Amino acid sequence: MQKIFNLLIVATLLTSLTACHRGYTVYGELPVDEMNGSMVYLRNIADGSMLDSTTIQDGKFEFTGKTEQPCMVSVFASSATTRYMSNIVLEKGKIHINVINDSLYGTPLNDLYYNSFTADTASARLEGVLQDLSAKYYTCTTPDEQVAVAAEYSVAMSAYEAYKLEQNRRVFQKNKDNIIGAYALSELVNLQDESMTYHKLDSIMSHSGKAINDFEPLRMARKWLFNIDNTSEGKNYVDIDGIDFATGEPAKLSSMLNKEQVTLLDFWASWCGPCRKEITDNLVRLYTKYNSKGLNIIGIDVWDKIPDHKKAVEDLGITYPQLIDTTKTATDNYGINSIPAILLLDKEGKIIKRNIRGEAIEPAIIEALGLKK
Repeated sequence: MQKIFNLLIVATLLTSLTACHRGYTVYGELPVDEMNGSMVYLRNIADGSMLDSTTIQDGKFEFTGKTEQPCMVSVFASSATTRYMSNIVLEKGKIHINVINDSLYGTPLNDLYYNSFTADTASARLEGVLQDLSAKYYTCTTPDEQVAVAAEYSVAMSAYEAYKLEQNRRVFQKNKDNIIGAYALSELVNLQDESMTYHKLDSIMSHSGKAINDFEPLRMARKWLFNIDNTSEGKNYVDIDGIDFATGEPAKLSSMLNKEQVTLLDFWASWCGPCRKEITDNLVRLYTKYNSKGLNIIGIDVWDKIPDHKKAVEDLGITYPQLIDTTKTATDNYGINSIPAILLLDKEGKIIKRNIRGEAIEPAIIEALGLKK
């Protein structure tokens, strides 16, 4: 009986040790004097939520915890003038990170992340060029110098983005069964890889394992690409719930459409400078010019407050209908991540133009109305 009891104790201890081993410890360094006593955070890269926080003491900090499966997070801290951030993978074991020089080691996935991304000298060199040009721009003394440096920066940024696309493609191909590959695949979407359509991403995820399909940023990316595809040219509009600004009553986009008119949808907000410029430079004028010829314009007010919207309508002289997006879903459902975003619908509600701006708007309206140029 005593022997059985001892075996149970041993089994319990082993279970306890195994559970502890499943935990992680992050040993961090942020050796900047002004950061001593400041807070440093673990932030979920999927939704930006804070998972943990601690204080930096003598340039060092430490996090401990447990995770059921590897999770991508960022180590984040900021002062009044500087923002510090590095990505790590939370997994069992001891993780060492220096936020200043980006060294990262200690567990298999963190070693893999470091070797795949951080230690890439070509990427670091291109980033250095961008930083130098950015600093140079602010030391320019004439407009001509600024234009020249801005042109250099544009070329350097194109080279950097092209390299990052190729880097992430390469990393994904080598890591299709782990979270590093999932991260690389999500970066291809963030970098707006033109070949990464909804159907391609959906196919990749459908033929991939748990690590890929459980990665929340990829799930979000697939939904975003689906919404873009679902509201692409040739597809029917997606209805929007909100408030009709003219009446203050609940309304739908479908109730504001007129089958006798083609409709321009303008996703905008009162605080958005480019949105206001598009309205004053083009939309107010075009509505006055073409409304009697069969054009309707509906402003879709997003990410805004009703009093601010009301003032903007008055200040900008807007007379066409406005639908206020109270559900905060309109931009998501159209795959829109920046405004203004302008779409043109035919009389049946089919999207015939998407993402038209400036001088391209009037010719699209003329064509949709069947008018002579």
